[in-house]
Amino acid sequence: MAILHVLLYLLMIGLAWLFRASYIGWFGPYIFAAVVLLPLVILLVSLPSMTRLQIRFIAPPRVMRGGEAQLSLEFINPAHLPVHSVTVHLEIRNRYSGETSRQNFVFRNIESSRCEIPLPTKECGELSCSLLRYECRDLLGLFIIRRRGGTETLCTVMPSAVEADNQISFETTLSTATILKPKYGGGFAEEHDLRSYRPGDASNSIHWKLSSKTDSLIVREALIPENSTIFLVLSRVGENDRGLEVLRWLSRTLDELEEPHIIVADSLYSVGNESETDDAIASILSWPLREPCGFDAANARCVFMVFDGEVRTL
Repeated sequence: MAILHVLLYLLMIGLAWLFRASYIGWFGPYIFAAVVLLPLVILLVSLPSMTRLQIRFIAPPRVMRGGEAQLSLEFINPAHLPVHSVTVHLEIRNRYSGETSRQNFVFRNIESSRCEIPLPTKECGELSCSLLRYECRDLLGLFIIRRRGGTETLCTVMPSAVEADNQISFETTLSTATILKPKYGGGFAEEHDLRSYRPGDASNSIHWKLSSKTDSLIVREALIPENSTIFLVLSRVGENDRGLEVLRWLSRTLDELEEPHIIVADSLYSVGNESETDDAIASILSWPLREPCGFDAANARCVFMVFDGEVRTL
C-alpha cells in the first residue's frame, strides 16, 4: 500500500512538472512547489496524532467455548487530528494449549474510537491478547511511525458442564464411603449411635424413652464423618476438552449437593460453590496441560477420577 502511495505521489510530481514546462503563465512554478511541499505539510498536520495515539484492549473475562466473543480496540487520540490508517499487529496465545497466532489488522477513519475483532473460541483455554506493535500513517499514507505495543488483556474460554458418559449414583457412593466418628463435645448431628452411659456424658444426650425399657442408661452419641474430604482428579482430558466438561459438571453437581471438595489438577483447588468451581477451572486453563499433582488420599471420603468422558470412583 505504501508503494502505491509513493507511485501516485511521483505521478503527481510528474504531472506538475509537465504543467510547469508546458504552461507559460506565472503560477506554474508555484503549483510545482506546492505539490513538492505537500507531503511535508500533511506530515506536520498528522504528526501529533501519529506520535500520541494510544490503543487499549477490552475483552470479556470469560466466554463459553464455541460462543461469540469480541476483542474491542479503543483508540485514544488526544490530538484529535486525523491520520490515514493504523496497522495493528496482534498476538493471540492460548496459554492452555500453547497455540499462538499472529494477525495484522488495518483500521481507517479511526475517528470512531472503537473497533471489534473476533476471538477464537473453538478450544478451551486462557487467551492472552497482546499488542506487539502498531504503525500510524500520515494523511497521504507516505510516512510511517512504528510504535511498540505492550498492551495485554486476558479472556478465558470455559467448557460447558456436560454429564459423564457413565451413570453415577452420588448418594450411594458418598454414603458408603463415609466413616463416622463420635463428635467431640457432643451436640447435634445428623447421624448418631446408641451406647451405654459413661460418667461425664451430658444429661441431654440420654435417650430416656429407650432407657426406661432397659435396666441401664442409653446415650444418643452424635457422629460426624471422619473422612470428609472428596477429591476430583482430572486424570485425562481427551479430545475436544471432554474431560474439562465432565469435571465442571461433576464439581457443580457436588456444589448442588452441598458437598465441599478438592479439585486435583496442576494444583489443589478447594471448592465449595459454583463460583469457586468456575474460578478453579479458569485457573487450570491458565497453564499448559500437565499431569495432576500429588495428593494424600489415605483418609479420603471418596476420589472421583475423570478419564475423558467417564468418571471412576476409588
